[in-house]
Amino acid sequence: MAAYSHKIELVEKLIRVLEVLRDEPNGLSLHELAARTGYVKSSIHRILHSLKAHGYVDQASPGAPYGLGIQFLSLANTLATRVELVKLGRPYMRELVALFRESAYLAVLRDGKAVFVDVVDSARDFQLIGPLGTEVYFHASSAGKIFAAFLPPKQQEALLDSIELIPLTAHTLVDREAIAREWDSVRRSGWALNDEETIVGAAFLAAPVFDREGSICGSISVGVPKVRFPADVAADIAGHLKDACRRLSQDLVATGYVHAHGLDTSQAVTPPIPLRKAHYA
Repeated sequence: MAAYSHKIELVEKLIRVLEVLRDEPNGLSLHELAARTGYVKSSIHRILHSLKAHGYVDQASPGAPYGLGIQFLSLANTLATRVELVKLGRPYMRELVALFRESAYLAVLRDGKAVFVDVVDSARDFQLIGPLGTEVYFHASSAGKIFAAFLPPKQQEALLDSIELIPLTAHTLVDREAIAREWDSVRRSGWALNDEETIVGAAFLAAPVFDREGSICGSISVGVPKVRFPADVAADIAGHLKDACRRLSQDLVATGYVHAHGLDTSQAVTPPIPLRKAHYA
């Protein structure tokens, strides 16, 4: 009884109506929905009216059957693309963790932001905690620099105008021109470094992941405590990161993956990572 007391009756009704519609691809009338759910018509009508206003229920004309709306397809596509990218990316993250014994992170573009959606932690006692669910800093984090680097100049300018250039540490760049120059350098090299720019005592390296259309959709990062980050290790990690992201990008091309929820990359610059031929076609 205690668990049930936390349920919201209206939400329970809404879910029940949607589940019934899900099982009837040809739709149902208001009368049929009332019979299937056991709810009164007036209650169902209010639910359908609200769902229809937001595109989650369709009705061709007054009196026609009700069916699930196009908005559910949008939600499903968002989840499917995210899950597919995480699923395909995780083996490469594990490979990097096994190779360097440091944690690896996957970030993706989502609704105009870049967010960390997966992490494979190192088995070391002293490790960097994964930033799962957090947004990147486009001017300071390695993943953020990667995403920003593959926007065309006009969109980079718009991004610089829209983000708050917060000095997270004494090492954080907050000068617009210096940030723009670094983004250009990152695009040319194909990898980015965050050397204590977000967390004192921590370094992060990242490389880009591209979808079937050559648009940047993700980034894999490796985090290293500064005490284990000698000067010669950056190039080694960067090389393996770029290779792992190249192979993940090839997997996305092979599966036909197109990332539809990110920054506007319709004019994205050509990635420095060669993918399988004809993937730009």
